[in-house]
Amino acid sequence: MSDNKLFRVIPFITIVAIVIVTAVFIMKNDRVGDCGNHAKQGIDVSHHQGKIEWPVLAARNDIKYVYIKATEGATHKDTRYHENIKEARKVGIPVGSYHYFHPNVPVEKQLANFTSVIDMSQQDLLPVIDIEEPGKSKKAVCDSLLKFAQMITTHCGVAPIIYTGQNYYNEILHNRVNSYRLWIARYGIYKFKMTPRLRDRQEYHIWQYSNRGRVEGIEGDVDLNTLCGDVDIDAIMIKRASINSTD
Repeated sequence: MSDNKLFRVIPFITIVAIVIVTAVFIMKNDRVGDCGNHAKQGIDVSHHQGKIEWPVLAARNDIKYVYIKATEGATHKDTRYHENIKEARKVGIPVGSYHYFHPNVPVEKQLANFTSVIDMSQQDLLPVIDIEEPGKSKKAVCDSLLKFAQMITTHCGVAPIIYTGQNYYNEILHNRVNSYRLWIARYGIYKFKMTPRLRDRQEYHIWQYSNRGRVEGIEGDVDLNTLCGDVDIDAIMIKRASINSTD
């Protein structure tokens, strides 16, 4: 090998070595191992997944729970919500419902929308508030979200889980929603899974690790989620006694 070729190869080898070392560091310091248990896998769906073959999904996949979109904002109701929750329960998959929250829409109208659609007797999992939209200010977003979360708690008898992306949480919600369970989205690069890094080091219960998952029974992509660390499904299940005690 000539000196010129050697000088061209050495930088390439160095770059490859750096990539490998970085990947190993990420995997050793992530919670992927804690979050990779198949007993903790779940999905979330909406009308975007089209008609779901629930018997196929239940029989051929290791899905332990599913969250189903119910509503969004003040007026939108997911067109497949009632079908999805009925069919999921029929095949024995624990289900929960989520509301896609708009910070600039009055919370009273959003609560009315959500509660007009869900039936708490049909819920196995804690309700979820999905927050991804910007607001007038960080303070305004947090104030609106916390007010809505308290209203959900009062109406449903259980505190909701808050879902958002890692960047949104770190930019807007850090140190403001510490009393709630968290469901955080962070997707990996290529085949490397990277768990969320939260600015305030808050623990999270659920990690959404892909928005391009594939499962039998659903045509196209679906969000994939897993419970993390010592968290098991009981941590997100509704305890009926907690609801009855609010009557």
